[in-house]
Amino acid sequence: MKKIFIIPALAAICMTSCKAWRTISTTATYTQVSDSAKVTTTIATKTVEEYQGHKK
Repeated sequence: MKKIFIIPALAAICMTSCKAWRTISTTATYTQVSDSAKVTTTIATKTVEEYQGHKK
């Protein structure tokens, strides 16, 4: 009889958490102009954040 109750309890514990990801992309462009030249620089960054949630 105990095995019957353990399996649903383990399933309920496993379903109470979740995992989520968030991706943040940023781009910045800088332009430097002088009398003889124009220089443009682009900087791109990408950050991935991971979250682990638990249901109370």
